Parts: sequence; structure tokens; C-alpha cells
Amino acid sequence: MKKIRIILISAATLITMAACNGGKGNNTATDVSATNANTEQKADTVASTKLKIEFTMADMDGKQVSVADEFAKHKVTVIDFWASWCGPCRQEMPNLVRIYDKYKDQGLGIVGVSLDEDKSEWTEAVKSMNMTWTQLSDLQGWNNAAAQKYGIQAIPFTVVVDSEGTVIDAGLRGEQLETAIGKLLK
Repeated sequence: MKKIRIILISAATLITMAACNGGKGNNTATDVSATNANTEQKADTVASTKLKIEFTMADMDGKQVSVADEFAKHKVTVIDFWASWCGPCRQEMPNLVRIYDKYKDQGLGIVGVSLDEDKSEWTEAVKSMNMTWTQLSDLQGWNNAAAQKYGIQAIPFTVVVDSEGTVIDAGLRGEQLETAIGKLLK
């Protein structure tokens, strides 16, 4: 478990400059060129570790959902750590919606993990941004159990896993995420 946390912290650190981080209220996007330059090295490190993600959390109806059950329904699943109050998260969401719509029939699943504290803000954002995939939150903000367990320090942050929850890649967005999903689902 410590190894999972270290690798995800490393990947999260790479994207901190272009994300909402650690509850500091940084809700504006900045240059992501440093992230893009390190993506291949990070992807090789994450993919070579064979780490598994596993947790259970409440969905928008309060039902406890095991992510392992969600992963088993799909060839590839993107875990998207985000929050309604995070500007970069909201900017990235149209890309995620487009990728989901393009690949959901080919085996893509998404599990959103919200770092919100206010349920109404969370559910309104899900509806207004047309996020039709599984959404989970414990409404603990930066103290979200999954974010804490896996060392998530900045959002938006994605983790790509296979049907067994084994980490394939992490920290991808936009075109990089779409390219990776396309390759995985061929």
C-alpha cells in the first residue's frame, strides 16, 4: 500500500502546477508543459508497479459502492478525482464527457471521486456537466478517504485501471488521456 501511495504522490506532484491543490483554494489553471514533458517517464513508472486500487464509498444516493465491482464491469476504468469548486476540474470535464461518450460502448468506465463537502453543490455539478458515470464521495473534502489513501494532493487527477483495478497509468488529461484510452481499448 505504501508503494501505491508513493507512486501516486509522485504523479500528483507532477500536475500540481495545473490543478487545485491541497485545499489551498487554487482554482485557476496554469501552464501544464512540465506535466506533459514528464508523462512518459511517469507512465512507465506507474505501469510497471502492478498496483491495485480498492475502496468503497457512497454514491449520490448514499449507497456504498465498491470500486472493484465497478472496475469488473469495464475493460478500462478512469478514476477521476475532482470537485465542483475546482476550476481546472470543471475545465477538464467536457473532455472527460467526450472521451466517455466516445469509448463507453467499447469498454470504458469512469468512477468520479468528488472532494466536495457540500452534497447539493456536488450533485448539481454532476448534473450540469452531464457526468453520467458512477459518482462517489464521502463529503470530506481534502480528507476524502480514497484521496488520503492514495496520496492525492492535487485535482483534477486521473488514475487508469484495468478490470481488476490494477493501475495502468495516472495523471493523464485531455488528449493524452484520450490517446491512452484509445490504445487500451483497441
